[in-house]
Amino acid sequence: MGMPKRPTRYMYGLWIATLIATAGTVWLALQQPGLGVVFESSEKADSILVRSGGQAGIPSGAHALAITGVDGTRIDLLPTDIIEEPDFFNTYEEMEAFFARQTRLDAIIRSGEVRLQWQAADGRTAETKIIPDKRKLRDLPAVFWFQLIAGFGGLLIAGWVFLLRPHDWGTRMFMLTGLTFPFATSTAAIYSTRELALPGGLFQTLSSLNHFGSTGFGIALVSLFMCYPRMLVKARYLTVPLAVFGIWYLFDATHTAADLDWGCRIPLILELLLSILCAVVQWLLSRKQPLERAALRWFTLSTLLGCSLFILAVPGYSTLGLIPPLSQGYSFGFFLIMYAGIALGLRRYRLFDMDEWAYRVLLWIAGATSVITLDALLILAGMEQAMSLGSALLISGWLYFPFRQWLWQRIVNTNVVRLETLLPQISELVFVPDGEARETHWDMLLRRMFDPLEVRRSASEGAQAEIRNDGLALYLPVCSGMQARELRFAAAGRRLFSSRDAAFASTLCHLAEQVLSGREGYERGVQQERQRLARDLHDNIGARLLKLIHHLRGSPNAEIARDAMKDLRSAISAIDALPAPLQDALADWHAEVEGRCEAANVHLSWQQGEMPQLRLQPRIKAALGSALREAVTNALKHASPASVSIRIGCDEATMSVDVMNDGNLSEPEQWQEGYGLRSIRGRLHDLGGQMILGREAHAMRLTMNIPLESLGS
Repeated sequence: MGMPKRPTRYMYGLWIATLIATAGTVWLALQQPGLGVVFESSEKADSILVRSGGQAGIPSGAHALAITGVDGTRIDLLPTDIIEEPDFFNTYEEMEAFFARQTRLDAIIRSGEVRLQWQAADGRTAETKIIPDKRKLRDLPAVFWFQLIAGFGGLLIAGWVFLLRPHDWGTRMFMLTGLTFPFATSTAAIYSTRELALPGGLFQTLSSLNHFGSTGFGIALVSLFMCYPRMLVKARYLTVPLAVFGIWYLFDATHTAADLDWGCRIPLILELLLSILCAVVQWLLSRKQPLERAALRWFTLSTLLGCSLFILAVPGYSTLGLIPPLSQGYSFGFFLIMYAGIALGLRRYRLFDMDEWAYRVLLWIAGATSVITLDALLILAGMEQAMSLGSALLISGWLYFPFRQWLWQRIVNTNVVRLETLLPQISELVFVPDGEARETHWDMLLRRMFDPLEVRRSASEGAQAEIRNDGLALYLPVCSGMQARELRFAAAGRRLFSSRDAAFASTLCHLAEQVLSGREGYERGVQQERQRLARDLHDNIGARLLKLIHHLRGSPNAEIARDAMKDLRSAISAIDALPAPLQDALADWHAEVEGRCEAANVHLSWQQGEMPQLRLQPRIKAALGSALREAVTNALKHASPASVSIRIGCDEATMSVDVMNDGNLSEPEQWQEGYGLRSIRGRLHDLGGQMILGREAHAMRLTMNIPLESLGS
């Protein structure tokens, strides 16, 4: 929404406009004649020293005393003549006197020949004639270029953000900070790096533009925190800071304010305090929005830290009547903390909800700028123009472009999930049984992939993955019988979901469906094979056993054939039956054991406690039935008992089955464990249970303990 059709084209247009503005600032700085001498204030700020005499041959450390023009006009030099910022004065009268004095000094420099009186450290006094000349690019100090980079770099970042979301009030106000900031930096770059003097009228105009940029920046900052990350007021009330501080600026521009404190310094401090107040309100309103609060934390830290450091370092010191400990030109670098911090936070915290591709635009601009800058520096260093461009491209290829690739990987591709990590995690779904276990595993998989603060099971119906709530949530449709999901607050609330996340989620669902459908096909094949095997056993082996039973009717071996038939039917039932309630299984076993005891003329005591509501899978039911049948068989066959007692009970975790008889009371340690006991032990082991043999006062006991969790649901 609200994105220009061609943001890259507009961004290049802004970049070209920035280059033109930079060239204009440099041209204006070079129009001022220079003496070729670098001045500095003495340690006690009571005189002017010569830091570098240049071609004039003035020794370093000499005191500059006076300057005389062709017509004999002489002006004694004062320490205030070389101050960086005219805001150092406390009253407008002092400032106007300073501008008038600058006009007189500039007139002497432009007179054609200048005589500079100076005094060496040994007390020797001399006078040097200097022919002023226009300044060269190499004469512009590093602080001049630093201020241009800070101002126009901030403009490019602000413009980049605005062009991608021009209808958001937050990006509009952020762009306003970028538009006003260069007024402060480029004007200060000209007058703060002058050698000695500028025309008073030009100086005053530049100073007024500097105040305009500073005040406008403060207005934009207050308005920015009034509308980002949420609108605190209606849009029309964003004009209130503009009206209040705009009128205040007019008093400063016309020098009708009480003094410079009330004209320009106090308004800047008030703008910062209002911004902090709005940031606090935003913080309170976002207390239940972790993503909003994370973005606000980073945004506030970047913005207010940079602005606060500048105001404390420059206007704050001036208000106290002190000289700032850091050059104002370099103090503008504090604002780079704001713009660089916001640029870095756009990816991690999705400030202004920028998409990933937006970074390509800024990196293209940075690449082109690096080539042009290197080309210009190589020409200034003396390299021929025909060689400089090729060398600039070569150096950029060695340094910038590898750095650009590294930066792209860091800020954009930080959440790439590798295929070798993704496939094993999805394939784990195959080995998780249907139902809640698979749903839980799917939740865990989604948490690994997206690290959301919240995973909700959704009743919403949608055919595909999609972004919802402006990136706060990601919807995943029903997948292979698993419920739809809604993930909220990606990356633990540090960013919004993007269209790339939606595409990745669609791929994830598709892969899960493919894996699970393959598993379901395999299980269908297994089930069909089981059914075929059950039919073969029933039709072939069952028919022959039935024939054998009829043939052996009346003989002792007939009972063995009947037992074999029962085992066969149990095996067939386990292959093709549905899960059965535990109560029904116990009733079947009771009836079977009772029939066998009656046939053997043995009394049966069956005691059964309260059982949990479980459904046994056919395989588990068959295993337990076989174990119980074998235990009863051992008692009837080897102990010759008069009675058999079976007790079945349950606690919270285990079901226990005790089979006791009053027959042969030999010690269990003397028993030779045969196939029957080994079969019971093996079946119980497969279910996570155990078998215990023991002897009581008048009975032998075989106990089977089985964990409830292995019996079913």
